[in-house]
Formats: sequence, structure tokens, C-alpha cells
Amino acid sequence: MQPVFFALLSRMQNVHRWGKSNPTRAENVAEHSFQVALFAHALGVIRNRIFTDEPAVDENQLAVMALFHDAPEVLTEDVNSGVKYSAPRMLALCREMEAIASTLMLGTIPQPLRSSYEPLIGHESEGESAQFVKAADLLSAYTKALSELRAGNTEFEGTERKVLAALHPYIERMPEVAWFMANFVPAFHMTIDDLVEAAFEPRTV
Repeated sequence: MQPVFFALLSRMQNVHRWGKSNPTRAENVAEHSFQVALFAHALGVIRNRIFTDEPAVDENQLAVMALFHDAPEVLTEDVNSGVKYSAPRMLALCREMEAIASTLMLGTIPQPLRSSYEPLIGHESEGESAQFVKAADLLSAYTKALSELRAGNTEFEGTERKVLAALHPYIERMPEVAWFMANFVPAFHMTIDDLVEAAFEPRTV
């Protein structure tokens, strides 16, 4: 088998999200995965530095998991969440398709390396780490909706409400998510001029 794994992953930039929502700015799976990795890492750092009464997590491992969380979409394309979760049978079919794509992708990795990637590709994993990545995934979708609304795109009004509703259980049971929402998300309402001005504000150390 030709080891085409990384060449395939490089095509994530060609898989576009939000196709049914008419975004003002297209978003691809590669940049989405990067943002989810940033957010997952941040949630881990918040856990380890602020909520120190909770067990520590490996923030770097969270980032790696997030980088690969949508890797099978290189073969399956992005499936609209409203369609994917519209019926149990539809969800089962989508997950079956993702599992097949994951197996095909893992088959393109040389055998000595494969075991390092198997936990990262296409597993509907459970446990705390998976919850951090899922929360980061929703935060990425939520901030995308905010950026579209800031641009006047009313197509994302429903998306903002739907994603916020999906985030609520994570906000309630994960203090890291609530802290991120309270401290980092408000800035996503700001213009670039406001962001730059805020970056250069004098502050005490």
C-alpha cells in the first residue's frame, strides 16, 4: 500500500464546511481542525492552571486529538450536522461511513507507525479527553457563527442558537468551558480594529 496518509490529510483544506449555510467566508476542515486544537489545548490549560482541584489533563494530547478529530472527512466530506443527527438511522449510516473511511486511511500508514495513529483516527472515543475535544469542536462552531453574525449574515442566527444549546451541557458540567466562554468568547464579537487596540492597551504585570 502506497503511504499516502499525509498527502491525504493535506487535502483537508479542500473540504469545506457550512455548505448549506451560505457563509460570508468559507471555512475548510484544515483550519477548523487547527482552531479546535487551539481550543482543546486551552481548555486543558484552564483545567490545569485554574481548576486545580480537578485531576490534571494532558493539554498537549488534547491538542493532538483535536487535530485529527475530523480526518476521515478527507474521504467522506463534511456532513451537515442537521442532516447527520436528523434520524437514528442517518446517524448510524454516517458513523458507518466514517468508520470505513478511517480504516482506509489507517491502511495508508506504514505498519511500524500505525499504532500511534489508530487512537486518533475515526474513533468515537469516550471519556474525559473526548469530552474536552467535543467541547472545543462546539466552541469552534459557536465562534464561527458569531463571526458570521458580526458580518450581518442572518443565515447563522439559527446556527448560533443551536450550537449554544449544544454547548450548555458542557458549560454546566465542565468549569473550563464556562471559564472559556466568559473570558475568551466575548472578544469574538469585536472588530479587528478593536482587537488590535486591545492588544496594545497598557497593562500591569
